[in-house]
Amino acid sequence: MKRNKPASLAELWTLSYPLIVLMGAQMVMQFVDRMFLAWHSPETLAACVPAGLLALTFASLFMGLAGYTSVFISQFYAKKKNASVTLSLWQGIWLSLISAGILAALTPLGRWLIISFNHAAPVQRLELSYFTILNIFGGFAVTNNALGSFFSGRGNTKVPMYTALAGIGLNIALDYVLIFGKLGLPAWGIHGAAWATVISSACSTLIFGILIGTRKNRYTFKISRLAGFYKPIFVQMVRFGVPNGFGFLMDVLSFTLFTFMIGNIDTLSLQASNIVMSMQPVVFMVILGLGGGIQILVSKYQGLKRPDLSVQVVKKACLLGYSYALAISILFFFGAPFFLHLFIPADTPNAAQVTALTLPLIKLVSCFVLMDATYLIFGDALRGAGDTKFYMYVMIVCAWGLLVPGTWLIIYVWHLSVFWVWSWLTFYAGLTALLMLARFLQGKWKTLEITK
Repeated sequence: MKRNKPASLAELWTLSYPLIVLMGAQMVMQFVDRMFLAWHSPETLAACVPAGLLALTFASLFMGLAGYTSVFISQFYAKKKNASVTLSLWQGIWLSLISAGILAALTPLGRWLIISFNHAAPVQRLELSYFTILNIFGGFAVTNNALGSFFSGRGNTKVPMYTALAGIGLNIALDYVLIFGKLGLPAWGIHGAAWATVISSACSTLIFGILIGTRKNRYTFKISRLAGFYKPIFVQMVRFGVPNGFGFLMDVLSFTLFTFMIGNIDTLSLQASNIVMSMQPVVFMVILGLGGGIQILVSKYQGLKRPDLSVQVVKKACLLGYSYALAISILFFFGAPFFLHLFIPADTPNAAQVTALTLPLIKLVSCFVLMDATYLIFGDALRGAGDTKFYMYVMIVCAWGLLVPGTWLIIYVWHLSVFWVWSWLTFYAGLTALLMLARFLQGKWKTLEITK
């Protein structure tokens, strides 16, 4: 098989495109899930969004921690240290199992938060059930992040893609069967959607386990012989992985609160904001997949002590990422009326008012996507190099020192419109992008050492 040139556009694209496909498939799954729930009843749709966001928020710290296993595997594999690759995998698994227990233990806290939101009683009951099931069994998704790292860290991102696609396909099929009560089963509604997610995640875990345990892997990496706790790698993984996970938690939690606070302006403003939020993933998911490829390659070349190649990877990522983000930005800016017609048919109640609110927000999003691309490209490069503490500090200071309190002031104190809320979010995105860019150009990441 022909090898791609180191730090080339081809190498980056070969690693990234399966992750991009995976992100797109997850977006489709989420859409279908919500569509089925909307068909079932308005209450189940209303309940699944906040409860699902809360479950994601609780899991984000542990997902970021387990996912950082790929950085260790990438560096050790580049150094041809197969035993250390296996030890890293097992430390990631142990961290995932510990995380799964902690996550399940946090379920009462999540239920208390849902009750404190004080939503309508029928919706709240559904929120509690949906969140409880997802959170208690959230350890499967966390573990899958660690197991998938065995393949993605070695540059084989197609295996996680195919495994996730199988899980997503099963999830969609189970959604239909369990939500509506097909094949002789009772209609479980939102409970069925939750169990569909859990079962499909568990099946993905099983698939990863089977693939990791193949005869070839057992021989090459001594998977079973090296199973166990290995303190040096475990400590390093916690040292670099916890800031990575905590930064991710701060990012997700602040955006979740941002979303909930907008709902306190008025219904039309919330509708306008939800429209632009529905458009944003078109860019976010692609750049996020690209970011996964950046992180793997940068960690690989840092392990080989070749920061010059890491810089080349980022340059190629900028070429790909900005080309896509700029094209989407131009499409959003000049094609705003077209997108408005997709989301707001002419016969929609209050169509004129919602259109007037949404149009300026789409213009803002056309700028936001470029800043978001900068943040993700350079942020993932820094995280791949091990500069996770800086990422965490940026999220703490900017998300919780600026975004959340600023949004609260705009909505609850100054009573300004949704345009100013999104303007503040765009400023926040620009600031975090500049900080990540400046840190990368500063070059301190070049001397960081994750593995020995």
